[in-house]
Amino acid sequence: MKTKSLQITITALVIATIVFFSCRKKDTVTVLDNAPITGNGLVDISWTFDKPHSNVNWESKYLDWSSGMLTGRFDNFNFNPKFSFNEADLSKCSINAWVQLSSVNSGEPARDAIGKCIRSYMGITYLDSMKTITNANTDSAWFKSTSFIKSGTGYVVFGNMRFNKYRAPSGFADGTPIIKPAIMYLVYNGTADFDVDGDKVNDRYRASFSAKLTFKRSDFMDTRSVVQWVPVPTLADQTGNLSAVNNTTYGVWTTNIADEMSFNFNAQFYKNH
Repeated sequence: MKTKSLQITITALVIATIVFFSCRKKDTVTVLDNAPITGNGLVDISWTFDKPHSNVNWESKYLDWSSGMLTGRFDNFNFNPKFSFNEADLSKCSINAWVQLSSVNSGEPARDAIGKCIRSYMGITYLDSMKTITNANTDSAWFKSTSFIKSGTGYVVFGNMRFNKYRAPSGFADGTPIIKPAIMYLVYNGTADFDVDGDKVNDRYRASFSAKLTFKRSDFMDTRSVVQWVPVPTLADQTGNLSAVNNTTYGVWTTNIADEMSFNFNAQFYKNH
């Protein structure tokens, strides 16, 4: 009886083992689509800047002694002239990037609303901070490259930056741009070939770049200006709310956040083929 029970047990184990291994799926490795293609990393003026899939973010410590970070983004940014990158010939690389500082957005209404503190971080508090129509020509910061060098897995980009302007009585003429050398660190993330319309044929190249620009606000803002903004418009100025032309901005220094600030760029470009 014991022998028969043992045979039944062994038979059941064999059947269970066969069923287990026959039902188990074979492990496979799926080849990833859109793998980076080889090439010289060429992105010239024939490529299109993919702004909906790009972003420019900022970050700074809350105060110089604090480890807590404040972060946000800019809603309006672009390149003018167009971005150019040539991994094989760095002399043909060019970055002319700008952000509209008044388009700053941290996602926190207590900071972002008109008349609140976030615009003062950027030194763009308006002469009338209650105006809702802004003048993009007076509050845009830009970075213009002068040279590229290869460094490790990325590139060091030397250039000049304008973050803000002087305001009388700083010793400079009202509205004089503050332009100084700055360094951007750029990483080329590669180029991939995509099937855009789902017809199983790759028809669009996409190139990706990441960059970081760190600077001290005190180097690019008017730390000597004692003229602050007017928080409430006068009756004569209220008419100006209908136009941005008189709502110019200047670099009035503030210590609401730490001096050091970083702009982080994530830029995508595409070209159909």
